[in-house]
Amino acid sequence: MYMDDLATEIRERQARQHLEDDLQATVVQFLRWALPVDALHWHVPNGGKRHRKEAARMVRLGVRAGIPDIHVAYQGRLYCVEMKPPGKAPQLNDAQKQVIPRLRGCGVPVAVCQSLHEVTLALLDWGIPLQAKPA
Repeated sequence: MYMDDLATEIRERQARQHLEDDLQATVVQFLRWALPVDALHWHVPNGGKRHRKEAARMVRLGVRAGIPDIHVAYQGRLYCVEMKPPGKAPQLNDAQKQVIPRLRGCGVPVAVCQSLHEVTLALLDWGIPLQAKPA
């Protein structure tokens, strides 16, 4: 029975990851159209499975666990969005629970979002004008 439960948990985790990936891809596509010309957005690929040597190399180069998924620079400020799959209440991992408050303490606004609508509201709340609105 334990193996069945473990297999189910793994499948559910993979499904949630695909939901988060799909949502993030949708948000990034929206940002390409909606952000002002003088804004820039990017994603730092911190997550995912890596070979042990590659993971160690990435850490040496400055990769940090818990960094939010999407970064937006606008008018001399940095804004961050951590994407979480829709459905359940968002669950931050231990690294995110440490990094997000530190970013906020540095004056970097961070939003944890589960939908394109939530991302849009965060951007507008931060005073970033949008050239497009989601459908």
